[in-house]
Amino acid sequence: MKRSAWRYLWTSQDIRKKLLITLLLLILYRLAANIPVPGIDRAVLATIATSGGAGATLFGLLDLLSGGTISNFSILAMGVYPYITAQIILQLLVPIIPALERKIKDNPREGQKWMERWTVILTVPMALLSAIGQINIFSQLANGSILTTPFSLSGSALLPSMTVVASMIAGTMFGIWLG
Repeated sequence: MKRSAWRYLWTSQDIRKKLLITLLLLILYRLAANIPVPGIDRAVLATIATSGGAGATLFGLLDLLSGGTISNFSILAMGVYPYITAQIILQLLVPIIPALERKIKDNPREGQKWMERWTVILTVPMALLSAIGQINIFSQLANGSILTTPFSLSGSALLPSMTVVASMIAGTMFGIWLG
């Protein structure tokens, strides 16, 4: 860009405001990307990353695609993938269910609001399944558990396991809110 174009970006109040908001949101995202999920054994994650082989390659690829949130198992480790999955599922359901298709065609504005609301609602169970899946995948890569306590949905490990899952779901919802 020419120098005058850069100057215009900062002299135009509307554009400057939008740029500053965007920069603030990026800073918030990067800060949140450094908040680790509680109950994760960081030494085990480091072992996966340096072990070599297919597991380390997969770990490195996922870390690259997530912007570095996997290497420290940040609350944003799942990103907004559960939201995108929920959106795809709803978009595939619309042509299959005639009542939904009519609802969206008859009143597009209300249909759009309905789709947005249900996408967010469906994101929570998608994030729950994704969190459990991600914990299990990385635990298999570690030949053990990446958690400081074994992952279990019953017994004394229930509360620590639910804390990890809830943190990951909250991170996904925070990422959606930022977007």
